[in-house]
Amino acid sequence: MCARVRRIAGIVLLTVHVLAASGNSWNKLRYSGGTVPAKVNPYDWNTTLTITPDRILLVFAHRTSFELAPSQVTGLSYGEQAYRRVADMVALSVVFVNPLVLFGILHQSRNHFIGIEFLGADGHKGAVLLEADKNNYRAILDSLKAVTGKPVDTRQ
Repeated sequence: MCARVRRIAGIVLLTVHVLAASGNSWNKLRYSGGTVPAKVNPYDWNTTLTITPDRILLVFAHRTSFELAPSQVTGLSYGEQAYRRVADMVALSVVFVNPLVLFGILHQSRNHFIGIEFLGADGHKGAVLLEADKNNYRAILDSLKAVTGKPVDTRQ
C-alpha cells in the first residue's frame, strides 16, 4: 500500500511540475488601474497574463508589457479588498502625478477583481488591478498563490 501511495504521489508531482514549467496564460482580462502606466481601452478584454515559476508577465493591449519575478510580489487580493489595496498603493505612489494611473479604480461593480501588489526593481511599491472573467479568476488566483507563496486576501 505504501509503495502505491508513493507512486501516485510521484506521478502527481511530476504532472504538476510539467504543467508549471510550461506556464499558464490567460487573455480574457482587463487592466483596471494601478501604478503601471499603460494605455488601455476600459471596455476591451485586451490584457494577457502569463504565469511561470520564474516570472509573471502582463501584456497590455498587445503593446506594453510588464514583468515581475514572483519574489517581487508582496500581496495578492481579490474582490473589494483588491480595489482598496490597489487604490491605497496608487495614492501612496510617486506615479500619482499621472491621472491615468487612477483610471478605473473608482468604478464599482460586481466583477472579479484581482490585485497584485509588488515591490519594483527601484524599491518603490506598486500594484496592478485586473478584472478577470468569471471562468478564469479562480485559476489565476490559484496560479498566483502557488507561484508567489502569498495568501489571497478576500476580506470584504
